[in-house]
Parts: sequence; structure tokens; C-alpha cells
Amino acid sequence: MRKKTGILFCVLIFVMATAAVSAEWTFDKYHKPKELNTELQTLARQNPKIAIIHTLGKSYGGRAVMVLEIGPEVGKKERIFPAVFVAANMEGTVLISSEAAMYLAEEIIKKPGVRKDKTWYVLPCGNPDAAAGYFARPLKRDSRNARPHNDDMDDRTDEDGVNDLDGNGIITKMRVKDPQGQWISIPGEPRLMKKADRTKGEKGVYKLYTEGIDNDGDGLYNEDGPGGVNIGINFPHLFKFFTKNGGSWAGSETESFFLIKFIMEHREIGMTFTMGATNFCLVPPKGGRKGAVDLTKLKIPKRFAGFLNADPEKTYTIKEVIELVKPLAPQGMEINESLVAGFLGLGAVVNPLPEDLKFYKDLSDKYKEFLKKAKLDGKRLDPAAAKDGSFELWSYYHLGLPSFSMDFWTLPEVKDEEKKEPEITPEKLEKMTSDEFIALGEEKIQKFLKDSGAPDQFKASQIISALKGGMMTTMKMAEMIRQMPKPKGKEGEDPKEKALLAFSDKQMEGKGFVAWKAFKHPTLGNMEIGGSIPFADNTPPEAMIHDLLKGQVPWVFEVASKMARIKINKTEANALGAGVYRIKVWIENTGYLPYPTAMGKRNNRILPVLLSLEGKGFSVIEGKKRSSIKSIDGYQTQAAEWIVRADKPIQLLIKAKTSIAWCDQKQIKLGETK
Repeated sequence: MRKKTGILFCVLIFVMATAAVSAEWTFDKYHKPKELNTELQTLARQNPKIAIIHTLGKSYGGRAVMVLEIGPEVGKKERIFPAVFVAANMEGTVLISSEAAMYLAEEIIKKPGVRKDKTWYVLPCGNPDAAAGYFARPLKRDSRNARPHNDDMDDRTDEDGVNDLDGNGIITKMRVKDPQGQWISIPGEPRLMKKADRTKGEKGVYKLYTEGIDNDGDGLYNEDGPGGVNIGINFPHLFKFFTKNGGSWAGSETESFFLIKFIMEHREIGMTFTMGATNFCLVPPKGGRKGAVDLTKLKIPKRFAGFLNADPEKTYTIKEVIELVKPLAPQGMEINESLVAGFLGLGAVVNPLPEDLKFYKDLSDKYKEFLKKAKLDGKRLDPAAAKDGSFELWSYYHLGLPSFSMDFWTLPEVKDEEKKEPEITPEKLEKMTSDEFIALGEEKIQKFLKDSGAPDQFKASQIISALKGGMMTTMKMAEMIRQMPKPKGKEGEDPKEKALLAFSDKQMEGKGFVAWKAFKHPTLGNMEIGGSIPFADNTPPEAMIHDLLKGQVPWVFEVASKMARIKINKTEANALGAGVYRIKVWIENTGYLPYPTAMGKRNNRILPVLLSLEGKGFSVIEGKKRSSIKSIDGYQTQAAEWIVRADKPIQLLIKAKTSIAWCDQKQIKLGETK
């Protein structure tokens, strides 16, 4: 009796322990990569019929990269249902995105309707080494994995990292007074810094450094700390070679290589979501680089040569053009190949194609209404722009899939009582015709350019001439304006730093910023340590997590419900005599999204809809037993037909097969069959 009681007691303890794991998982704190994996395993163990774990590999730091599969086809090799792949926290520094992925996984398990005819793959943390940094001390934000990398290319690796000099467990900044300094304090707000503007008679006072010492004695500070590759920019689209944190080649890391391999082997994946710093749901993908052009021999169009001070008859490299553009750009705006190529209209597009932008913009409008209903539509800073080599851009450009992303939180905009709602915004501009915009007049157009952060060299008269001559459109101009950095405040402060300071003071009891304090540095002498706390500007307080996820994560289901879905709408068989029949079939895409995207059509990766006639006792006179339809737009229908001979009454099976938009089949009778 005692033995049975002991066994029952052990079983009870095991059940209670298992239940405790699930009960302890709440969305009011951030979780370590190991905790995320443990919860994934718990979900798979508790739901073996619909969930399974795929371990892609281990990071350089020895942390497992796990994907949770949820759906009706777990363990099956042959798949008839499409899948959605969700990748979160690919840069490892956006902690709320991992929580969002876990929230989504739990919702999928709770709601049979969202998984009854599709598979979900959820990767909560694509860069676990970097994510672990949030829980380490001293606290610093670093998107690189644990691979050693010789950043300064000397005879040692990872020898000069940051140091917590003031012992507060946080890595901030050091400011040192120096005659050659370029930085000054913001008037009226000495906690914030800006670069001195010589055109306004300002002279630099400070040099800024990351907190630390010159460990290797080379005169530089913290230039070669531990860490190697940012997984979030280690994917093939516009991958950059020879950078400090991008990796040796696309897919050079275990975390990215096996993720690429997994997706390539699962052709049923028909949509991707990236949870991180970008938000294609809110802001449609911005224009990128243009491809079919020799970037070493560029001619600058005459319409731009004048204010670039360039010779329209001479050829330039893309790097030379970038140098010509830089002096015209506002401070803080990144001038790269993508921006320059898009602005000058060079070559064939590798931009989001216009046909795809239509559904991105339409869904963006719907998402804003969705946020309004959730009371999460308050003014906030713009989400980050997608980086070259990112997972979300690779998904769209290379895989040809509808690629969406969500960021869940950015700092609230600082309310400025003096600032009025602008008369013209990029959203209003793209809906205007050229004539409507020109009719506003030079004065209003010039004010719009100034308010948008356009450099002084961009004059209203030039824009008007370009619009009249057809060299510029309002759509293209709106795209350019969106890529410009937010204008500095009236004192030259960075809008993001200003927003962080305001949020820290009002919502975080000042815990988002360390006040500047005097410190005696071993080599720099008297200086001060302080500044913004790592993660404070992109990681909301834990008390906000649940409501942010509850209000936004369900949008994933809304978008997934709009996937292309192929169905056989109607079949028809007409006897032509002598056992000959004309068969006609109407294939419909009952989904909102096209099959495939315009980019998928362009890169030819997405397989066409395969149509087939199956049965016995017939021959095809015109057409083929197996044929294909390359594309069908959302809510559209296409017809296919055959002429066949069947000497006896038979039944044929017509199949429409795809890997990412479901399948359908219907029987059709030829002659009088019993």
C-alpha cells in the first residue's frame, strides 16, 4: 500500500510541476532564451497531436534555436496545407518580439479555427546569444552573437570591450571636455547632447565615448569587444560583405544557415511574419535598391546633375555618387546605395513592386483602424526601416512571399504645444496629383520641404519643375520624404533621445536615463559618465507587455486569413460528337492576396497552380493532362480547357494543386455513367 501511495505521490508531484511551468508563464516580464525554449517544449509536450519542436541548431554561444510547429499535419511528409512562418527577435535586441511570438503560439493552440487548415512555424528568438545580453551585467545592447571577431584587425581578438567604470551595472556614455570636441549640451536640457552646428556659431565642447577604458593601449576605446555577427542582417538580400557585424557571407552562422535551409525545405510556407524593430503592417516596405544596372558606370540624369554639381556626360561609381549626395542630405540621414539608386531611378527595380504596394498600403490602412479599436493608436515614433540583409526583406525579394513585420512598441512622440498638424504629410502627398500639389504654391511647398527635414538645397521651384516635366511624381516624392530622418527639435536635439527622456521622466521614474556624474578616468582624466540606459528606447516597461500583445498580436490572424486560396469554381463538359468533349474549368483565387505576389511572379520561385486530368479510358486531343496557371490575382478567376476523347462514359478527376494556397479537386462526368 505504501509503495502505491509513493508512486501516486510522485505522479502528483510531476503533474503539479508540469502545471507550474505553464502557470508561471505570464506576459508581465521578459524571458531568457533558455526559458523561451523550455516553454516551447512544454507546449509541444502538452499538445503532442498538433505541436512539435524543430531544433535548427545551436548558436556559437551554445544556445538552441528552436521552432515550434503547430497544425494539423505535424509529423507528415506530404503536405496539402500552406504554412505561415513567424520569426522573432532576429537581432536579439527587441525583447518584446520574443514575448509576442510566445503569445501568438499560445493563441494558436487555444484557437482551433486558426490552425484547422494551415500550419504555423514559430521561432521566438532567432538570435539567442544577443538576447541573453539583456539579462547579463553590466547591461549593454549588442546585436552580435558570441562568435569571436577581430573588429580592429590587430593581433588580438575581443580584447577591448566596454567597462562598467562607475559600478552601476549599466554601460552608458562618457563625455570629456576637449578643445577638439564636436558635442555640446542642449540649451535648457543639459542631459541631452548634440553635435555643434558651426553654421549657427556653435563650438564643440565634449568628446563622447562608450563607457570603458583603452584595454589594448592603442588609443581607441571599446573598439573590439566580444561578439561577432548580427543574425538579423545575415540573410542574402543585399547582404553586405566586409562589415564588422554582418558576417563573412550570407548564412555564415548556424542560426541563419539552418533557418534558410529549413524554409527552403518547407515549400508549403506561403507567408512570413517578422517580429522585431520594423513594421510593414503599419508602414509599407520602403523602396530599396534598383538592380539591372552597372553600379560602376553610372550617368547622372541631367535633371539631377545641376544641384549635384555633376557632369551628366561623365560616368561615376555608386560610391562617387553617394559622396556627391552626402553634402545635400540632412544630418543623421543615412546615404546608401538603396537610397541613391531609388532617387536617381537607376535600372530595373528590386523595390517593392507597385502591384504589391497596393495590398501593403490597403492592409496598412486596415491595421490603423485595428489599432484604433484596440486603443493603441497613440502618436509614437516611426518604426525602424528594414536593414539590408534582413529576414523580412529576404522573404519578400528572394522567396517572393507576402512578408509582414511588426514592432509592437516605440517611444511615444513628445507633445509640442507649439507644433501644429502639418498641412501636407507624405500620406496626403501620395494621394495628390502633380497638378494639385503644384497648385499649393511655392511658399507652402517650401515649408513642407523644411518641415519634412529636406536639405536646404531642395527648393520648391526645382520640385515644381520636375513635376511639370514628368521627372518626378507625388508618389516618388512621398517615398523620398519618408526616408528622411525626422527634423531636429528647435534646439537641435535628436527626437528619439528627447522622447526617451520624456518617457523616462513620466513613465519610468527616471530609470531610462543615468544623470551625468563626475568621474576620474585613468587616461582621460576628469570626465562624466551618464546617458540613456540600454534597451530603454525599444523595450517597454514590463507592466505594458500584456496589453501591447493582446491588442496587436491578433492582427497576425487577420493577415493570415487573407492568404491566396485556390479553388475550382466551376466545371463544364460539352459533347462535340463522336465521343469528343470540350472540358472547361474555372480556377478561382478566393483569397485577398495574389497568387503569387508580383515579386514572386518576377523571381519565378513560387510554383504555378498545377492542373491535371486523372482517370481511365480517355485521351487528350487538345491541351495537356498536366498544365499550369502561373498567377491569379486575389478574388479573380481564370479558365482552362481541354478537348478529350472518351469512347465510353467515364468520370474524370480534375485537380488544382499548389503548395502554398491549398488544393482542390472535382469530378466531372463524360457521357452517361451509372
